[in-house]
Amino acid sequence: MDSHPNTNSLNSQYMVLYPIGHGAFGSVQLAYHRLTGIPVAVKVIENLEEDLRFILSEMVALDKLHHPNIIRLFQVLVTPEQVCFITEFAPGGDLFQRVMEEGRLQEEEAQKIFGQILSAIKYCHDLDIVHRDLKPENILLDEEGNVKLADFGLATKYRAGTLLQRQCGTKTFNAPEQVLGLGYDGKKTDVWSLGVLLYFITTGNHPFQGDTMEEIQGKIVTGKYDIPAHVSGQLENLIHLMLTVAPERRPSIEVLQQHPWIIKYKENIPSETFVDPKVLDTLSDLGFNKNAVLESLQKNKYDQFMGTYLIVREQARKGLPLALGCTTSVKPVDAGAAPPASLAYPSVSGLPQKRRASEPIFGLHTQPSQQHLPVVPTAPAQKVARSASMPVHCPQNKSPTISSATPSRGETSPSVCSSISEEETLPSPGTDSDMENELNPQNIRCFQRLCRRIRACLSRLC
Repeated sequence: MDSHPNTNSLNSQYMVLYPIGHGAFGSVQLAYHRLTGIPVAVKVIENLEEDLRFILSEMVALDKLHHPNIIRLFQVLVTPEQVCFITEFAPGGDLFQRVMEEGRLQEEEAQKIFGQILSAIKYCHDLDIVHRDLKPENILLDEEGNVKLADFGLATKYRAGTLLQRQCGTKTFNAPEQVLGLGYDGKKTDVWSLGVLLYFITTGNHPFQGDTMEEIQGKIVTGKYDIPAHVSGQLENLIHLMLTVAPERRPSIEVLQQHPWIIKYKENIPSETFVDPKVLDTLSDLGFNKNAVLESLQKNKYDQFMGTYLIVREQARKGLPLALGCTTSVKPVDAGAAPPASLAYPSVSGLPQKRRASEPIFGLHTQPSQQHLPVVPTAPAQKVARSASMPVHCPQNKSPTISSATPSRGETSPSVCSSISEEETLPSPGTDSDMENELNPQNIRCFQRLCRRIRACLSRLC
C-alpha cells in the first residue's frame, strides 16, 4: 500500500483524465497507467475517520475476492486527504445505465448476465462475505459485456446461524426483514436484492412502487408487485422465489443456480498462487526491481510494484498488447468535450449521495435526496401487467412482525414509478463481524498511522 504525503504519487503513476461516476463514498475517475497505457478506474474517497470502516471493508473484500466477475483491485494509494483505489476499468457502464438508455434486457441476454452475477455472489457467499448493496448501479460490464461486480464498501463477514444487525444498503433493494429493523441473514438479503435487480433489468421498472416510502415499505413487507405480460413463466417463477417475504423460505444461491431459467455460468477462476515470470520480465523491462516486486506481492502491499504487476498480468490474461512507455501515445482528450456517461461505480442519480448512520432505514422525517426510479416506457403493442401470484409465504406461527396477509392483485394498467427517496443508509452501530478484522497486519499498521495523521490534522484545525 502506497502512503505518501501528497497526491503526486497518483499523478506520477497515472494520467488521470476525467470523472466517470460516483460511488457510495467517493468519485471515480478514468486514468491511464503511465508506463503501460492501460486504462484503470481510480476511486477517490475522502480520508475521513468516520468512513475508515467502509474503506477497510472494500479493501479487504477486494483483496480476498479473485473472480472473473468481480472488479479487480490493483493498488491502494493513501494520502492525508484521500484514499485512492486503483481498480480494473469496466468500459461497458453499469446495468442501470444500460436499461435506462436501451430499455429492458431481452431474457436471453438477461440469462447470461444474471448467471454471471449469481456466480460472483456464490463465490462471495462461499467465503462468508455478503455484499449488502446489490443493485444495477453496482453491476458493471466490461468491453465484452461480461459482469464485474463492484462497490464492496458495505460488505461484511457473515457466519451461518448468526444474524446481522446493522441496517444499511439502498432502501428499495432491502429485504422485508431489513425494512422491519430485524436481525437478518446476510445471504438471504442478498438473494432478495438480486430478485429486485432481476425484475428491474427484465422489465425496466422497480417491482415495489408508490408515491411515498411508507407505501413502498408496505409493498416490500407484504411482497406486493406486478409481473408484466411479456415475462416468461420460468422467469416469473424465479422472481417469485427470490422475492419470498419469509427469509427462511427464500432459496440460497446454490438452489437458484439449479433453476431451469438460469444458465449456469462456468467460471474460470484464475490461480493467485504462482507469480507469472513473463509479467516479471515485462516489469523488469520497465525498470522495476524483480525482488522488490516479489516482496510486494508476498506481503500484499498493494503499492506501485504490486499494482503494476497486477495491471500488466490482467492485460496479459485478456490477451491484449502493452503499449510500453505510452505517456506520449495515449490519445489526448478533448477538453471541450462533455465527459462520458457514468461508467463505473455510479450512484442511482449519478451524484454523490449523503448517507447518515443515525437514520432509520425508511426515515422520512429527515430530508433525503430525491430520486426518480427508472421508468422505461411500454411499447404500444405490449400487454399490460399481470399480477404476481406469489404468496407471502409467512406461516401464522412464525414471527408476527412479518405480515402474513395475502398480497393484493396487480392493477390492470402498467405500473409507473413515482418520485421516492433512493437514499442509501450507512450501517448503524451493531455487533456485525467487521471486514477490517481480516486485514493484513501490515495494512492495519498503515491505517493506524493514517488515523493518527487524521486526528493530528483535526487537532490543528480545532
